[in-house]
Amino acid sequence: MKIKIDLSRQGNFILAILLIHFIFFGFICNIYLRTIEEELVFLYQILFNPSTILSLVILIAIIFLMVLKEHFFEYGIRNSIWLVPIIILLSWFWYWLLNGFDIVLIGVYFTRIEGYLTIISLFGINFISAISAAIIKEKYKRYIAKIKEIEEV
Repeated sequence: MKIKIDLSRQGNFILAILLIHFIFFGFICNIYLRTIEEELVFLYQILFNPSTILSLVILIAIIFLMVLKEHFFEYGIRNSIWLVPIIILLSWFWYWLLNGFDIVLIGVYFTRIEGYLTIISLFGINFISAISAAIIKEKYKRYIAKIKEIEEV
């Protein structure tokens, strides 16, 4: 029995993960260099900091483009929600990469209010970006349909 996994539908999602890993976290680590501590784990401190607001714009752009490229916007919205735990895991990975592995980080993350603020802010950013991309895509489809209807007349 041969099992075939079709990765072509997941291409946008995989591309978004790679962009988040290399561009989003690469930008954050380039800004802070080696002086980053808790901010990398509790991302809301970086995303809403006026000096690093470009990281928020990068994250919104990645989510927006991922949803815009999907054929069905429902898949894009679902994928944007699935990106939240992946972003959290990547923040832990980058923290461990820069500061050494410490398993206590996971316990600290879920016992402090900052962890939950990060989760809520990531859900909000991803969901708002995905919904706005879906709305724009649907308006663009209606516009194209209207143009074709006018050309037929």
